Amino acid sequence: MEAEKQKKHENSSFEEKLEKTVELPALDFFKINFLSFLVPLYICLGLFLLFEYGFINLLSIHPLIHLITLPVVLFILYYIYLIILIEFTALWARKWNEKSPPKQGVFRRVLDDVNSEEGKLMKYYHKRGFIIKFPMWLTSKSPFPWLINRTLRRISHNKIGKNVIYNDAYVGLEFTDIADNSFFYPTSGLSSHAVNTIFGKITIIEIKIGENNTFYPGTIMGCGALTTDNNVIYPNTVLHKSWRGKSGKFYYQGSPGRPIEIDDKK
Repeated sequence: MEAEKQKKHENSSFEEKLEKTVELPALDFFKINFLSFLVPLYICLGLFLLFEYGFINLLSIHPLIHLITLPVVLFILYYIYLIILIEFTALWARKWNEKSPPKQGVFRRVLDDVNSEEGKLMKYYHKRGFIIKFPMWLTSKSPFPWLINRTLRRISHNKIGKNVIYNDAYVGLEFTDIADNSFFYPTSGLSSHAVNTIFGKITIIEIKIGENNTFYPGTIMGCGALTTDNNVIYPNTVLHKSWRGKSGKFYYQGSPGRPIEIDDKK
């Protein structure tokens, strides 16, 4: 009898877990990605046709000059496409922010009740994270990688200073505050959010990075972590959630990051 009750309890627990699966609105995400790609494309296509039929034909440009200028025009249109893509997605994200302003804190990861306050917050949190990924990927692979910073400033809630360089690094998509002259080596990563458990809570706290910071490969900086000016974070170092360095120390390594001594005279 006892074994039967235990079995029923296990079955009910299993059914509850099945009901709480993470279901992302695939159609909604496809629509966002599709429109984000197409709207700037159609605008640039219109500019291209205007160039071809309005400038080339009306002025009777020689075919050789047309052939020489075409690659330059396409290159410029690619840049214009990226700018329009960033601004279009930023406009879309701002509309979402009016419905559910992004917040910092620790929230229940409500996935099945989009009408509740935290359910609404999670819904638009996932949408913002999705819509920024396409312009982030495209700008990072383009001949204009500095547009990554424009993407982060315009679409999400980031403060990016001057001369901040991501060298094929994993950027923080929102709530990052990075001061001037910071450099991120490949495979370094920032994350202003942490999922405590898949059906539990999520922490979203701003990352703050001081001026003249260097993050070497394999470094990870978690939500709420803070570095001061002139910090150097050496390879394979973890700056965990709400990490803080020590006063007067500039070089860190390990998991978690601990201060190390460096002979600057060498």
